[in-house]
Amino acid sequence: TYNNDQYGFSIKYPSDWTVSENTNGAVVLFYSPLENDLDILQENVNIVVQDISRNKMDVREYTELAIRQMELVFKDQIETIESEPAYLDSKPAYNYVFVGKGPEGNLKYKSVWTLKDYVAYQITYTSVESSYDRYVNKVNKMIKSFKIR
Repeated sequence: TYNNDQYGFSIKYPSDWTVSENTNGAVVLFYSPLENDLDILQENVNIVVQDISRNKMDVREYTELAIRQMELVFKDQIETIESEPAYLDSKPAYNYVFVGKGPEGNLKYKSVWTLKDYVAYQITYTSVESSYDRYVNKVNKMIKSFKIR
C-alpha cells in the first residue's frame, strides 16, 4: 500500500510495480514491469491532486473542464471509448476512457476523478492501446482500493 500524508490518500498497487513520486506534475506514478527489451512504454498509473478552491466547482463542472482540456491536448486525435458517472472511494466521480492517436502509435487512457473539500483527485492509467487489456483489471483493483482521508 502506498500512503501519502501530504495529500491524505492511500492506494494499493501490485508488488512488482515500481513507484516514483513527484514526477511530471503527478504526486505519484506506478509503473508496470518492463515486458522485454522492446517494451516502448511502461504501462503506468499516475495520481494528480489539484486544489480547486479558487474556482469552486462540482464533479460535473470539473468533468466538463477535464474533458475539454484533454480534447485541447489531443485535438482531433482523440476517440472517446467510455464517458460515464462513477464512484471513487464512495464519492461521486467520473470515468473517462479514451484513445489518443499519436505518431508513435495509439495510447489508451482510463481516467477517474472525484472531488473532496475542493480538492480534485485524478487517477489515470496510460497504456499502449494493444496492451491496455493486459493490465486494466489490476488497474481497476488499484482504483477500488483508493482511499481519501
